[in-house]
Amino acid sequence: MTKEALAELSTQELVKKHTAVKTMVWLLAIVLTGCLLFFIYMSLQDGFTPLLAVPLALSAIIPLNVKNMNAFKKELDSRL
Repeated sequence: MTKEALAELSTQELVKKHTAVKTMVWLLAIVLTGCLLFFIYMSLQDGFTPLLAVPLALSAIIPLNVKNMNAFKKELDSRL
């Protein structure tokens, strides 16, 4: 989100969005870790599987969401 769009949101909306993004980041990290461990286990059982690339590729989403979460946090801190 742009700085202007964050400035237009109320404090309650910012808190709600920050909490939602934080929850989604943690859930995504847990799910991707579980998938990675499962695909590693499957690779050990049946041999190499290209599915190992899926959690690694999707993990690129996490830093983007963390950056977004930090933008919400910075805007909240500037208001308090």
